[in-house]
Amino acid sequence: MRRGQSTVEWMLLVAMVTVGLVAAAYAFLPGFSQGVDQLESSIGHLFGEGERDGRRDFR
Repeated sequence: MRRGQSTVEWMLLVAMVTVGLVAAAYAFLPGFSQGVDQLESSIGHLFGEGERDGRRDFR
C-alpha cells in the first residue's frame, strides 16, 4: 500500500466520523439545530441581498 493512499483513506474516515457527529448533534441537541438554522438564515439573507463585507455589491 502506498503512503498517499493510506492518508486519503484516513481522511475519508475522519470525514465520515465528522459528518456522523454533526448529524447526531443536529438530531439530538436542540440548541445545535437552532444554531444551524440561524446560520442558514443569515447566509441565505446575505447572499439573497447581494451584500459583501456589510456593503451592497451592485455588480
